[in-house]
Amino acid sequence: MSDSENREFIRETIMDKATGRRYRVRRFLKLLAAAVFFGLVAALFFVLGQRFFQPHLNPQENLEEPIYIGRDPEEEQRTEESPEGETQSSPAESETQGETTESESAPEQTQEAETEETAEDEWGEVLQEMVSSAVSEEFESAQDTMALAWYQKVSEVYRSISQGLVTISSVRQDTDWFNNPVSNADQSAGAIIYMTDAEVLILADYSAIEEAEALTVTFSGGDTVEARVKKTDRITGIAIISVSLGAVSQEVLDSLEPLVLGNSYQVTAATPVIGAGSPAGFSGSVVTGMVSYVQRNAVGTDTAFQLLYADLSVEEDGGGFLFNVNGEIIGILTDTYGDETVEMPAAIGISSLKGIIESLSSGIDVAYLGIQGQNATAQIAETGGMPEGIYVTRVIMDSPAYLAGLKAGDIITASGEEDILTMRKLQSFLESYSTGDVITLTVYRSGADEYVEMEFEVTLAAR
Repeated sequence: MSDSENREFIRETIMDKATGRRYRVRRFLKLLAAAVFFGLVAALFFVLGQRFFQPHLNPQENLEEPIYIGRDPEEEQRTEESPEGETQSSPAESETQGETTESESAPEQTQEAETEETAEDEWGEVLQEMVSSAVSEEFESAQDTMALAWYQKVSEVYRSISQGLVTISSVRQDTDWFNNPVSNADQSAGAIIYMTDAEVLILADYSAIEEAEALTVTFSGGDTVEARVKKTDRITGIAIISVSLGAVSQEVLDSLEPLVLGNSYQVTAATPVIGAGSPAGFSGSVVTGMVSYVQRNAVGTDTAFQLLYADLSVEEDGGGFLFNVNGEIIGILTDTYGDETVEMPAAIGISSLKGIIESLSSGIDVAYLGIQGQNATAQIAETGGMPEGIYVTRVIMDSPAYLAGLKAGDIITASGEEDILTMRKLQSFLESYSTGDVITLTVYRSGADEYVEMEFEVTLAAR
């Protein structure tokens, strides 16, 4: 083998300077073109793929869009009274009014007249029986007609709201007797209340999704998609579930119709209602009835709301929503509140919750103070020799109010220059604040001889 062949590996090609520059320019241009090409491909993939892949890779971390629901003016409770001095006569008295008495000197009837009268009475009884039978048949027929019309109305309402109802499946991880991991799946009802450009917002029962490690939502069209809990309120027991718009097929999106939140302040006793969602303990069930009683000032922690009692057949593990005949949500069935002595289900009036629903839907925690109280009205205050305001009956342990020094027996009257004299006013006042905000409460505390005015600075928390 020659020396030239042995040194082949060290042979070099020497180019002049001009050729070397052209070579480097061509390589640079090729790299630049490749970078531009792959950059455009990456940008196109990002734009197109964000809609379809974001729910699975980085679910719904988007800027929150403020939600505006509005409030319903609370109507004053009115009672109808009859005019003073007006009395009602009994049916017997009404029948005898205007009747004339027969003269005691009337001549005695003959036997023939008595016989004719007896025959007339017999025919009269027969005729009365015939008329009564006909009226009874007509009444039963009218009842059947009205019942049929009512059920047709219920069917019509349910068809209109069914696209807005969903089934929420929550998965929890538990352990069995032998400490083996076990997955438990529960189902509950949800109501679509709002749709933004990025998500579908669903009103749900907090207790049904509490501690859930995974959530899915099944729409009426059959699509099942992953969901997340956006915000919750433990006190009222409601939650907002969010589903990314990109996770829902266009066909299902086109069929979705958010449900309308009605005005529960207009609901009175004898209002016909429809319970839908899962009142019978399984999703898709429906019950009907009417409102039997409206409790206008039920009190909870930091809240005051309506309770609607209805003669519905709701199972112990049932839930869902109360609708009026216009297909509007007027209440949320609850097993947390309500009088235990009343053997009928209760629903929290939706108008009492609109401010809370608006905050949760916007991704804002509801501010937490941590007191329960009763309204000390002007009349009560004058009688009891106390200031008018909120009489604190309980301060929740470790709550912001507790940490600030408030006690049971205190009377809250204001915050700054704003009067806070009722629990309903306190609820709306807190709805305008966020977690971490500091408020100053004017409080009267009973002293040796009189109530003493005090001020407390409270740092609000999330509830």
